[in-house]
Amino acid sequence: MRKNLRICALIIIAITFSANVAAAGWLEDCGEFFGNCWDSIVEFFSSDSSEINSESGKPLPKNIASKWDSLTSDLTKALALRDNQENLPDHAWFGEDKISNAAKINELLDVALKILVQAEAENVRQDAANLKKRIANDKARLDEIRNRKISAPEKSYLPWEMTRAKADKEIAELNRDIQEAENALNSINSRLTEALRKIGLELEQNQVDILLNSVTGDDLLQNAIIFANVKSVVEKLEELSKNESNTFDITRRYTGMYLILNDLLIHTQEALLQKIDNEYKPGLELIIQEALTLQRDATNKSRQRIYTSTQRQLFEKNADSNATTIRVAKLYQTLLNAQRNRIFESVRALRKNRDLAENTYRTVKSSGELRSLIHSGLVLFDTIDALSMPELKPFESDIIKLEFEEINRRLLKK
Repeated sequence: MRKNLRICALIIIAITFSANVAAAGWLEDCGEFFGNCWDSIVEFFSSDSSEINSESGKPLPKNIASKWDSLTSDLTKALALRDNQENLPDHAWFGEDKISNAAKINELLDVALKILVQAEAENVRQDAANLKKRIANDKARLDEIRNRKISAPEKSYLPWEMTRAKADKEIAELNRDIQEAENALNSINSRLTEALRKIGLELEQNQVDILLNSVTGDDLLQNAIIFANVKSVVEKLEELSKNESNTFDITRRYTGMYLILNDLLIHTQEALLQKIDNEYKPGLELIIQEALTLQRDATNKSRQRIYTSTQRQLFEKNADSNATTIRVAKLYQTLLNAQRNRIFESVRALRKNRDLAENTYRTVKSSGELRSLIHSGLVLFDTIDALSMPELKPFESDIIKLEFEEINRRLLKK
């Protein structure tokens, strides 16, 4: 069995914050960690070609096997539409054109992605998201009832009117529901840890906890699942291509499906790049600018004698608090930039492999060429990962951990 897979980029931002932010060279180490984490996802997809050959007969994951006909059908349809793309006009009043044809391709790829993202780990992640939403809604309702209780009468003959007794009853029920949901959320850790282990990702439960609470956690988890499932599909295509009875059309179809899978991987990574550029980075910049403004204001007022000594001390504490926010957010910003750069480089590698896949698809004449294509692609991915994973450390302090969680909350606008 191959060496344990390196921990994937599932915990890139969250765990990197767990390094000692005060240690010399911390940013450089974390920059390396970003690269290693992302490369490990790519390595997870690629794996060693000899391992694939030795395990070519292993069964597909149940979620993929049960949808195999649908998945391959959608990939084949997308391939046919892709073949016809260059023959269509740029614009047409009637009939198909390149725009409408591309839209159909994207619809088919979206359906395929829904299949490829299916896994027990994804179901557990969704359970966690639903529990968080339920807890947030219950807490909002709890706050509303507590406020209504203030002006509620002791008794009322109107059945719909809120009384203090009704308020107390609903408050008790909401507190019980919130506690049950939080207990269920705590148990998610072990479930997700086991689900990830089944697809080859070894994480500790405390790392899973951070994953579930990190701003890029959902994206990274879904990408890891897609990589894992695509890897299984590619292995199955290689196994099918070994059949000596394959005809030209069948072999060309397998090659084309491999080409479409490359497109899917590129799409998922480019989508994450767009989210980083359009959501997370601007959000972090707003947090930093707001904290800088508040820090300057608090520092200025802490020096003004018009305020009492106690008030000036509180202004100083506010300034220190905003300084911590700025420090953590800037570190977060640096790490997010490093993650973006590494993903961008991976997309470049995927594009090169896609170019090879497309060229091979257009010229393929035998199943042997398909196996050579897959092998060369996997070797290419293997060359991307050349560094080992640094040691992971706990959060420097509860303050840093809480500040990290608050930044995530603000970025996600919960």
